[in-house]
Amino acid sequence: MGKDTVILERRFVPAGKRILKEGEEGFCAYLIQSGKVQVYTEHNGKRVKLAELGTGQIFGELALIFDEPRSATVEAIEDCNFIIITRSNLKHKMERSDATIRAIMEMLTRRIVSTNNSLFCQNESIEDLMSASSIIYENVLKTLPRAQQNAFQDAVLPKLDACLEAMRDFKKSMDENQ
Repeated sequence: MGKDTVILERRFVPAGKRILKEGEEGFCAYLIQSGKVQVYTEHNGKRVKLAELGTGQIFGELALIFDEPRSATVEAIEDCNFIIITRSNLKHKMERSDATIRAIMEMLTRRIVSTNNSLFCQNESIEDLMSASSIIYENVLKTLPRAQQNAFQDAVLPKLDACLEAMRDFKKSMDENQ
């Protein structure tokens, strides 16, 4: 092994065990070598599933860039093996990478920061909510297997359309009263 080789920590987590908790300080990301995890957040006392991730996928990656609390909780739904990637690991690797790769990473990081800042600082409107709702619906639909897409459309689309219509009506009444 050369003197520049970084040995990455590996960790085993049994099924049912929490790996990280929403609101905690984050300093590393997890690369899933084996197993599956569920990513979720708590909203009004209920668990809202955000994603299910498996082998080859990464979670907690924003902690490699930002000093902000974790935005979700992650729990092992199968026995899992992870490679832990810390900020210092990433920094070490970046310092030894090609200048072009460093420039691309810096540019992507700036874009993430800029996008996050604009999303968190903007004054959301009813139009933003309507647009986000439609985009999320379409994104979820695309991720489902073909066999489940029709059932999802039948179950969700009429309710989404009704919700969007209610928002349009509300916006119209607000506009008329101003």
